[in-house]
Amino acid sequence: MEVLKLKVPLAKVQFLAYIYLLVKSNNMKNLTPIIIVDDHKITRDGIRAMLIGNKSFVLVADVGSGAELFETLDKQVPEIVILDIGLTEINGIEITKELNQKHPQIKVLILSANTDEENIVSAIKAGAKGFLSKECSQGELIKALTCVSHGEEYYGESISSIIYNSYLSSIKKNNVNKPELTAREIEILKAFSEGLCFKEIADKLCISARTVESHKNNILQKLDLKNTIEMVKYAIKKGFIEL
Repeated sequence: MEVLKLKVPLAKVQFLAYIYLLVKSNNMKNLTPIIIVDDHKITRDGIRAMLIGNKSFVLVADVGSGAELFETLDKQVPEIVILDIGLTEINGIEITKELNQKHPQIKVLILSANTDEENIVSAIKAGAKGFLSKECSQGELIKALTCVSHGEEYYGESISSIIYNSYLSSIKKNNVNKPELTAREIEILKAFSEGLCFKEIADKLCISARTVESHKNNILQKLDLKNTIEMVKYAIKKGFIEL
């Protein structure tokens, strides 16, 4: 009698058996469905193995590209997509943007080896709800999935440090070479923001219109602004006037 040899990998067999048992026991409806998008099969298999037996999450599909993902979404819409950035055809940032446009209910958790500042900031701007390094532990992955599934954002410890440093850098950059306004310049700024003209400001402050113009030019130069509209926006942003 010839023995039938299966060519299906053991991990796949275990996964399919797990899904079968879930469906049979009717427990699948209580689990958060997840899809993995990564062009490395070993990564997909590893995450699948981490989730087998988990009582909160279930992997319903794993694909290797953005095209496969959107094809899968026609049949199965998960709550969370675990997404790599460095995909070959369309990268994870662009996929995140498209998901937010077409499937805003899906939460994206980035899992990537590309943890430089540019990728992290781009992912956040694209709408990702979390970012993890591929060096994260199983415990941290589950923690991130739990936070994201509850509507929170999650960034790994190393990622949070990069975000914080980026924030500090932007503050320093925005503040560099921007001297403070004098008390008189603040008066002029407020007056223009209230819609007063040169003559009205001059009469109000008991100075000449030419002096008002000189102060305005100094304000524009100090703050690197182009016109009165930008001055008003600055005054509102800094709380010099209230709407």
